[in-house]
Amino acid sequence: MKPEELRQAVRSLLHDHPSISVSEFGHAEHAERYITVNGQPIGFEPARVRFQNLWVRADSVRLWNLKDIDHEDYDHTTFDISKPNHNLFGEPAFKDVDLIRFKITNLWQAVRVVVEIAETGVEK
Repeated sequence: MKPEELRQAVRSLLHDHPSISVSEFGHAEHAERYITVNGQPIGFEPARVRFQNLWVRADSVRLWNLKDIDHEDYDHTTFDISKPNHNLFGEPAFKDVDLIRFKITNLWQAVRVVVEIAETGVEK
């Protein structure tokens, strides 16, 4: 799948999923912001070429289910150093929480992240 095709497929997945809608705060210039019916935010950076970034709250996923997907953890106490995409923070559910950025390289990875967030959620 070409980078443009992956970008459009991920965008369609987020747009068409019945449990996900655009955040009431809308999209930002460099990040599309979505929210699930259970209140979990999902951020999407569509300007990437080699991979597509999906951002989620660290407490919204069971990372062991997704550990094979390339990802990076962002501790909220070091955002000034790690510098996650500041466009995410227009969605209040992203503020002051640890984040995970998944580097999506194929549609199946995106589906797995979205299902984890939108359908199963975290079981405590």
